[in-house]
Amino acid sequence: RNSSLQATGYLLVRVDDSRPQMIVVACSISQMCIPNMEFQLVNPTTQVILFSDCSGSCANASLSTVQWTLFNRTQQYENIWFFGMNTTNFTATSELFSSNPQIVYWRFEVVYGFVNEISSSALNFVINQPPRNGSCSISPLNGTTLTLFSISCSEWFDEDDIKDYSLYGIAN
Repeated sequence: RNSSLQATGYLLVRVDDSRPQMIVVACSISQMCIPNMEFQLVNPTTQVILFSDCSGSCANASLSTVQWTLFNRTQQYENIWFFGMNTTNFTATSELFSSNPQIVYWRFEVVYGFVNEISSSALNFVINQPPRNGSCSISPLNGTTLTLFSISCSEWFDEDDIKDYSLYGIAN
């Protein structure tokens, strides 16, 4: 508490050569998780499917538990919005993201419990924001299934670039 106080003496330190188990976490479908430096980009309309694996010296370790955690996790949503909390595979449904639009950053962590130690790994996600400020026009405005429509989109902006477009139509 007082930085002006000083002490002299000695300290005995024992260093154990510990090699913790290496835990790997990745997206089961790589196209669902687009790397963006520290964060994976995820669209709020898709689910996140992760898997974990213990590599390295895990073959000789006695695994006792596997536990996935995410911040703001509420037990009442287990097996509704997320599945596989105690397995090496984990799924978070899109409803988790759409029901929590105020949360932009997500962290999914897996903890492996061994007899004498625990090891963990995590993936950080950021919700991919939709493109903005653009417009689209269609010509002609009416037609049949035989009508050739022309759709033109311009002035759209997205920090992560626009990879493709999806078009949805309503038949009256």
